[in-house]
Amino acid sequence: MSLNFKKWKNNTGFTLLEIIVAMGVIISVLTSALVLITLSVNSTKTTRSKIIAIGLSQEGLEIVRNIRDNNWLARRRTALNWKQDLDPGNYRVQYNSSGLLAFSTMSLRLNSGFYQYDSGNNTLFYRKITIEHIGNNQIRVISEITWNERGRNQIISAETRLYNWLEEI
Repeated sequence: MSLNFKKWKNNTGFTLLEIIVAMGVIISVLTSALVLITLSVNSTKTTRSKIIAIGLSQEGLEIVRNIRDNNWLARRRTALNWKQDLDPGNYRVQYNSSGLLAFSTMSLRLNSGFYQYDSGNNTLFYRKITIEHIGNNQIRVISEITWNERGRNQIISAETRLYNWLEEI
């Protein structure tokens, strides 16, 4: 009589090697997701700062344009007086000021949603307005916003030309 014994195999569990490979795949996926999330958050912060800087730069140009327009409204339209209060040089400007402020390296402050120099919390942003006279009827205005983000200096600059197209003869 011959006895036939069959070897019984237990294939219901995982081997140690399979568990290690599965853990490696899971860790790789989680690490990749974390890196992507971190890059996305940093990119969002950088984009936000650039959008604010563009707005501040545009505001600077508009404030200088408003000074020129107020000269026109005051009937100062000749080649000699349309540039009143717009002397060549570097300045600061503020949304609620009707004139140019002396230049200094003071950062803009945020108070109730408005960027200004008078009060509020300091921000990363610095604004410099440069005015240059080009002939009797043209002014070059540059509005430059600088800030430091994650150890790198950032600059946004905008330029416009203002003309005395309402010149009285």
